[in-house]
Amino acid sequence: MVELVRQAIKLIEEDKLLSSNEIENAKNIFEQYDHVLLSQGKENITILIDVNKDLFSVKLVLENDVLCVKINGSYSEWNVPSLVALYVVESEIDTEDLTEGIKYSKEGMQKRVLEEREDRAKKADYKVNLANNLYGEHTLINEKGNTYKVTLRDFKNKIGYVNNVDWKTNKLGTTKHIMYLFNYLEQNTSKVKRLKKTYPFIEIFTDPLNNYKISWFFPEKLEKEEETLLKDYFKNNNSIEDNQIAAFSSFLYKSRDLERIKIREEVFEKVEHYFENETLEAIKKSSTLNFSSIKANLYPYQKEGVEFSVFKKGVIVADEMGLGKTLQAIATAILKKEVFNFKKTLVICPASVKHQWKNEILKFSNENAVVVEGYPDIRNGIYSNDSSFFHIVNYETILRDLPFINKSGYDFVILDEAQKIKNYETKTANAVKAIERKHALVITGTPLENKLLDLYSIVQFLDQKFLAPQWEFSYQHCIFDSKHKNKIRGYYNLQNLKKRLSSILIRREKQEVFKQLPNVIQKDIFVSLSDEQENLHNSFARGIASILAKKFKTAYDWQKLMHLLTNMRMVCDSSYLIDKETHCSPKLIELKDILLDKLDVKNTDRKIIIFSEWVTMLGLIGDMLKKENITFTMLTGKVPVKKRGALIKEFEDNPDCRIFLSSESGGAGLNLQIADTVINFELPWNPAKKNQRIGRIDRIGQQQQKLYVFNLLSYNSIEMKIAAGLLLKQNLFEGVLNSDNHTDEVDFSEKGKSQFIKQLEEIIKDDDFESSIETNEIETLIEEDLEHENLEEVVSEIETESNNAKRLEENTVKKEASIEVQANQKTEPNYEQMEEVMTKGMDFLTGIFKMSTGNDLSANGKPKVKVNKETGEVSISFKMDF
Repeated sequence: MVELVRQAIKLIEEDKLLSSNEIENAKNIFEQYDHVLLSQGKENITILIDVNKDLFSVKLVLENDVLCVKINGSYSEWNVPSLVALYVVESEIDTEDLTEGIKYSKEGMQKRVLEEREDRAKKADYKVNLANNLYGEHTLINEKGNTYKVTLRDFKNKIGYVNNVDWKTNKLGTTKHIMYLFNYLEQNTSKVKRLKKTYPFIEIFTDPLNNYKISWFFPEKLEKEEETLLKDYFKNNNSIEDNQIAAFSSFLYKSRDLERIKIREEVFEKVEHYFENETLEAIKKSSTLNFSSIKANLYPYQKEGVEFSVFKKGVIVADEMGLGKTLQAIATAILKKEVFNFKKTLVICPASVKHQWKNEILKFSNENAVVVEGYPDIRNGIYSNDSSFFHIVNYETILRDLPFINKSGYDFVILDEAQKIKNYETKTANAVKAIERKHALVITGTPLENKLLDLYSIVQFLDQKFLAPQWEFSYQHCIFDSKHKNKIRGYYNLQNLKKRLSSILIRREKQEVFKQLPNVIQKDIFVSLSDEQENLHNSFARGIASILAKKFKTAYDWQKLMHLLTNMRMVCDSSYLIDKETHCSPKLIELKDILLDKLDVKNTDRKIIIFSEWVTMLGLIGDMLKKENITFTMLTGKVPVKKRGALIKEFEDNPDCRIFLSSESGGAGLNLQIADTVINFELPWNPAKKNQRIGRIDRIGQQQQKLYVFNLLSYNSIEMKIAAGLLLKQNLFEGVLNSDNHTDEVDFSEKGKSQFIKQLEEIIKDDDFESSIETNEIETLIEEDLEHENLEEVVSEIETESNNAKRLEENTVKKEASIEVQANQKTEPNYEQMEEVMTKGMDFLTGIFKMSTGNDLSANGKPKVKVNKETGEVSISFKMDF
């Protein structure tokens, strides 16, 4: 689109579609006035143009490869405002064109994959040990020492048998191993002459060229007993239908006395699989699930998900994000234990949520759970000896511990999100798929339409044959890039795929279960800090610890203290907010995954608000959205107040504008009821601000009725403490400064240091916050970071906190002295003295309230002092006037 914009500018300027004065005027307006990008997408961009104080909403839209312009909603010819919009786009927007895609036919895709295998066969280097019969079992040994048994069945079509996964699933009748051996024999004709040429056995196998139906092959003359047995089970055919497997099972026993009958292992596997499914169906019909062992009231759709999963060997619960898949997985495991007498469940999840899984299990069940971690011998001991029903491990550990895991014998395996096996070619994916188990469950919030090859790999974990082979799956559903052979541009025929997956996959979207859900659904999403972030975060923590250790703190100490706290929060978003040299942001990666995969923002009509306190972070998020061609608008304190309404209107009225980025100052006082989702990129200092964000959407008149709130939290960081309410007096905010709360008392009788200081000490002494940077390095970081974009706001916040904390310390000393005198003299309290203490306490509350909300707080009426004569406890009560 940018190229079309450049062409339009050239056309207007060179062909004089506008006068020289108009062109010059447009350039002056472009340079002199503030213009706001309302929304950005691949095929449409909307800009608010300021022309001599008159505002124009200019939309550039691509229609049938023609660049068109709309001004204030109506099509328009090129004029000064539209030319200004072109200049804005040329200077600020970048994008790239899509290449055309191609679909393969079955024959075309077969030709491609056979050529690829032939090419790999020519490059392979195997050691060959020939059997004494041309049609016998030959041995191939690769460079890693792996051994393959190969039988060449048909020299004309070059098909045969090999005991590997590719042959079992590719529906080609050949592999690179078989091709290699054919090529080898063609080059060594003298060796072929010495081999016997009669077929040595009657082969019972699953035929890859006939949908893996159980079949038989023998080109020689049958003996009478052999012929009779084959006719009894196969009639006059060379294969049986799958619904005849039950009757065929006795063939496996009757054929044991006939030496020439050779039954391939895949036949036994197919028969066993058939009877397992029959047994599961029978158990399902005779069982009634009892949910009383689950310590939660499951919604009807959650019970449906559990019932869907319990009686199947492998399933995917792919409910939309926020619908409680973890609880469904826990309930499924517990009920499988009750129904099938399972002893051990292995939960595989990202490292950052291992302990969250444990907490959820302990919260919702009576089962024990253990996180598998430590040195290899410790992990091995847990696998083998820990009696907990749930063992929790991260993906990276599977590759190292696979032998231990398989030795310990898990009945049930749960994959959380399965991020590490989406790429079916990775070592981790292969290790996870090699875990021996009876049943398995995958939970993922990713819509199946987004990345079908990811889905293909996940289904492979459950059943290697269900969607196999990949080449067949690809030509049926994938659109390939015409310029890049292995790049997939899109998907099609999805309804057919959904029907095919319906027996193993269940997915509910929020709109389907809308009436079952509460009005606001909140979910915390945990991510790990990068090494760079963790080093910076820990260095700031050490700086705070050194300040807290000082008996007397100067005003500069308080300034550094508050700035270090702010830095700890900022670095959790991205290291770029601190040093401007690196940009490590696992949160941003997670946000991208949430938007594209879990919320499927490109293919739905969602309206999502993303909050961050830092404008720079919003810019980084915006850059990511541009690269993904997601249309968004952004509101910060830099946008003039009179132009903010246009941003909101763009978000509400433009169906392509899905994302509203907002800073804390930019979003104050706005009503955004059209949104259905809030993402807090970081948590505010106190719950009042978070509730304020939600309140802008969850209010009377909200159009979506249900609101989903996702909080991004960095694991082992200050954000975890904020989420736990251990910073800045959460009870104070909720109990006193919340106008909806009826509490009218604040207790200042606590002795010793202020609660604020004690909370900081509790945070900093945490073992997770060990510092790796020396004090002088901390001082340097402080000085450098004082230059960030919100300097005035930070300084104001620092000064407020410093003054408030000093007042609090003074008040605490005076308060304790007052209480001690009263207790010793056993006289009535000195109300004047209490009123003086209360007044100074109100100064502290007023400062905290203004810092947190931006509003002033005034006291209405005289304060009241209450003294419990039995305990000596003194409290102050007052009314708030908002």
